[in-house]
Amino acid sequence: MHTTIETLFKKGYNKSQISRILEIDRKTVRTYLEKTKQNGIAERKTYPTILDPYKEYINIQISKDLTAKRIFQDLQRDYNFSGSYDTVKRYIAKIKTTPPKAYMVLTSLPGEEAQVDFGYIGTIKVNNRHKKAWIFVMTLSYSRYMYVQIVFDQSVKTFIECHKNGFKYFGGVPETVKLDNLKAGILEADFYEPTVQKNYATFAAHYGFWAQPCRVRTPTDKGKVESNVNYVKDNCFKGREFSDIEEARKFLLDWLKNTANVRKHGTTKKIPQEVFNTVDSKQKKSSAPLHPFFVTTPGE
Repeated sequence: MHTTIETLFKKGYNKSQISRILEIDRKTVRTYLEKTKQNGIAERKTYPTILDPYKEYINIQISKDLTAKRIFQDLQRDYNFSGSYDTVKRYIAKIKTTPPKAYMVLTSLPGEEAQVDFGYIGTIKVNNRHKKAWIFVMTLSYSRYMYVQIVFDQSVKTFIECHKNGFKYFGGVPETVKLDNLKAGILEADFYEPTVQKNYATFAAHYGFWAQPCRVRTPTDKGKVESNVNYVKDNCFKGREFSDIEEARKFLLDWLKNTANVRKHGTTKKIPQEVFNTVDSKQKKSSAPLHPFFVTTPGE
């Protein structure tokens, strides 16, 4: 409003005309102009951008609490938008005023650790009925390469099957799997002497990894997978409708391959798949006996 009043005044409109044009009190116009004169505020020019035609669409997407990355991808997919992600991010930043949250980053060695967690994504149609659905996410801590699977419960059986599928997706087993105090895996949240669920403990011993629980009330212990859970929910599932579970699973696999694992990661500034292929996958058991990552997974 301040800039508009100043611009109209510089173009020759008097206070009464500006008051009528903007439908505000003449005293308000006078107050703004006096402040401009006192503070020496320079005129700020506004310029059209390539995103102006999509302004209404972007505002709607922001109201759905979608991320700038997701909005950028949808603009590319649905409107053949040819601009850059940075352009979209800056445009949205001018609209949104909430500052980003800060997170502490914990580092790990290549092939050393994977983090796992569940996240609720709403309902998906199965056999013409809507069922509550979750995602299981397994993230390699060094490369941020990840595996995601849709599930309909968080039982021990499902938890173990998801691990197996994750290991197959990666082609091997990490030294440590860090998990939250999930009922499926950890019965007693003691960081140093955890009571691991019997079946999961047997599974971990068979596959040769250490099941490490997170410390109570310490969310940064598995911050990498929590960040990815939120990313998957927002970028892959939020605001989308699927006709059935098969369509949802197909979309998820395509999204993992062509979006999630090939994006530039916000923290590492590297592409997870490239780091996975060049660093993580080089951790052989022969060169690092305590790192069974990328050895052949045991038989059933």
